[in-house]
Amino acid sequence: MESNDCEMPGRSVPHPPDSLFESCSWFYALCREYLFRDHTQEIAHALFPAGGPAEGTRVLELGCGPGFYACRLSQEYPHIHTTGVDLSRRLIERAKSRAASRSLANCTFSHGDAHALSDPSNSIDAVVVSRLFLIVANREAVLSEIFRVLKPAGRCFIAEPTSGFRTRIPLSCMWLLSKLSSSPAGKYREPRQADVMTSTDFGVLIRSQPWGSFDFRYDSWYQYAICEKSPAALVAPELQERPADWSTV
Repeated sequence: MESNDCEMPGRSVPHPPDSLFESCSWFYALCREYLFRDHTQEIAHALFPAGGPAEGTRVLELGCGPGFYACRLSQEYPHIHTTGVDLSRRLIERAKSRAASRSLANCTFSHGDAHALSDPSNSIDAVVVSRLFLIVANREAVLSEIFRVLKPAGRCFIAEPTSGFRTRIPLSCMWLLSKLSSSPAGKYREPRQADVMTSTDFGVLIRSQPWGSFDFRYDSWYQYAICEKSPAALVAPELQERPADWSTV
């Protein structure tokens, strides 16, 4: 735990953080490491279905937190470059430390907002998004940015929880921790509880962008979407939804 994470009573914080993920970055990092499911293999199969990524493939992890997937993919595929983006500066610092401890020169992190990415249009080969839509202010705007930055034929992997009770535990705990800090609870931008999407809402969100194709998969804990931008980089008149083939995962 960092000394300034979730400050305890008696310690002065002149300017309280405006994000629970900034205030309690250590707690969220623990949850990402030990509580959340590891989808690395599913991500690899979904994003690189033709036997692995090509040399120089650029992968973007949005809402990367402590850099779990960016580091995992960089370590497994040394010939690609991954970038993690998060709104929490403390989590970005943890992600950088994670990459440095593993000597991952092909893995970088930057502070940024998923609603307005700095990447040029049509510049990213693949995007990873896990549990981000639970807390973002505007889901459609974030998905629109993902679509914008993806290259033609680029793919994104999206994983969102379906279990309300289990999903809300981390955020609820961070709110509780904030009440024990020297900063009064209630001044953070995150909602009081994570907003879990129904399968219908999830489908509506995914279909809000003109994908060339997209696949869905559901299990007892998560719902997934693998979306591909049209190779021609044109808006298709009709989306083609194809059945998911996860037999190799």
